[in-house]
Amino acid sequence: MLKAVIMDFDGLILDTEVIWYQIFAKWFKENKNYNLSVEEFLKCVGSNPESLFKYLEIKYNLKIDRKEFLRDTEDQFLKQCQTLPPKEGVIDFVKSVKEARLKLSLATSGTRSKSISQLTRLDLLDYFDLIITGEDVKRIKPFPDLFLETIKRLGIIKSETIIFEDSLNGLIAGQKAGINVFLIPNEVTKHSNFENYFDKKESLKQVDIRKIISRYN
Repeated sequence: MLKAVIMDFDGLILDTEVIWYQIFAKWFKENKNYNLSVEEFLKCVGSNPESLFKYLEIKYNLKIDRKEFLRDTEDQFLKQCQTLPPKEGVIDFVKSVKEARLKLSLATSGTRSKSISQLTRLDLLDYFDLIITGEDVKRIKPFPDLFLETIKRLGIIKSETIIFEDSLNGLIAGQKAGINVFLIPNEVTKHSNFENYFDKKESLKQVDIRKIISRYN
């Protein structure tokens, strides 16, 4: 029986991955004269930039000052996010989950302050029973810690849960946790090589929570 839905944040609730890619690509072009591809950027989607930075340093000998990168990019990202609407179908989907009397949790590799501020801005915060962020676990995606901590705090088991994700790192984390993952790729993550997922749609607008519940019964 399905008892809980776990949602990612970046790229699923807000279309932040597209913004981040544009900011990353511009920074690397202007500061390193390097054309960052979408495929390379995907290495850090759903996780953090460190995996991408290490890859570029090893393969292309690019020297990346982390503090300089954050100083140059973080404010741009926050400003652009303040006007982002929720992605298509998000509000209706969240409401449908609660109408079905399911638990709803957020599990994101990002920070608590960002998640809470954005959910508050979107008038969605009160719908969530639990928020787990990268600050609550030792390892973020693609490790399973975020999802395992979520089901532990909700008091449910893996077979009673479904995860909604947009990224390959999120899918891998869900697979390692032993929980079904429903994919909603975005314009950036659609280039990933997804395998062994529960289901996949282009938008949350296409998802009927009642049909998912029936597949669990």
